[in-house]
Amino acid sequence: MTLFLEVTFWLGLAALVYTYLGYPVLLWVITRFVPQKVTGDGAVFPRVTMIIAAYNEAKIIAAKLENCLNLEYPAEKLSFIVASDGSSDATNSIVSVIAASENRIRLLVLPRGGKAIALNAAMKVADGELVVFSDANTLYALDAIGKLVRHFADPGTGCVCGKLSYNNPGKVISGQGESAYWRYETALKEMESRLGYVAGANGAIYAIRKDLFVPLPAGTINDDFFISMRIVQRGLRCLYEGAAVAYEEVAPDVKSEFRRHVRDGAGHYIAVWRLAGLLNPFLGTRSFIYWSHRILRWAAPFILITLVALNIALADKHFYFGLLMLQAGFYLLAIVGCVAAGLGRVPFMLYVPCYFLNLNSALFLGFLKTISGVARPTWESTGR
Repeated sequence: MTLFLEVTFWLGLAALVYTYLGYPVLLWVITRFVPQKVTGDGAVFPRVTMIIAAYNEAKIIAAKLENCLNLEYPAEKLSFIVASDGSSDATNSIVSVIAASENRIRLLVLPRGGKAIALNAAMKVADGELVVFSDANTLYALDAIGKLVRHFADPGTGCVCGKLSYNNPGKVISGQGESAYWRYETALKEMESRLGYVAGANGAIYAIRKDLFVPLPAGTINDDFFISMRIVQRGLRCLYEGAAVAYEEVAPDVKSEFRRHVRDGAGHYIAVWRLAGLLNPFLGTRSFIYWSHRILRWAAPFILITLVALNIALADKHFYFGLLMLQAGFYLLAIVGCVAAGLGRVPFMLYVPCYFLNLNSALFLGFLKTISGVARPTWESTGR
């Protein structure tokens, strides 16, 4: 029995090390032997519709639309749809005023139903050959659209994700953790793109071929992940374009960041069920990336809990007792870091274990919300 517990412990630890460290290293080695694919030259300008799902975004929607109208893309080939999901503030009136003098902007006033329903409604009236999805609080570099769409010159490309860069003017410590984690994720996306399949687009900036869109099922939370990975499941490429840049403000505090991760976590576990076909190892590279970057990462909270339980069961051996003390020390540092971060006073290196604990706790809570049926498809705007 002891041998079984030990083997299980080391397998669990190996899975954690692989998904956070081993997989990036393996990707780096593999991509050294994969030539960079030449993209289109951007000389062709297909018709593009940008869809912006919004809920109570009165504070920033005017700035967002101003940014949209200034984008460096042929005006006659670029239009915008604001899908207002039951907004109860001044969002609708602000958009209406701007749209009255700019025929490229269309407002859809919808009852509150969640982002997936809003996107389904907007896709019905989108007239672009390509569709760019964006968040209301995201501002684009002026050349971002052209950088995205040039990849669609290749008919085998179905989705292209841009680079999201976080602004943190207030030096919020939780924002520094988010920015660091996102740089890590960006490095993975860059390498995965060399293999042809990024493991999920970011809803702030990504584009798809309109004819690949299938209406989102009711209850979908992570629409960006679901849309992009369903395209991957069909065998088309999902690429990353680091030169197509978008900017967002970081979440204002640890609590806001945690709530967002909980919602995302719930959406991840829903997606596992709905994208079960991607678990098939015979899909090759697509399945390898999905398992390594996503499935094992989402299994991490359960692996961590199992490791603690196994470590306690094996603590009568000095070696495992020492490992248990190391685990306890790590979680103590994480808790201290999170408390200090809430007070706004914490060294960044102390926040690293806090961010790790925050992320995996949010995933676990998201899982509980999913299986209990309380996960909601609606979302709240984040104060920034």
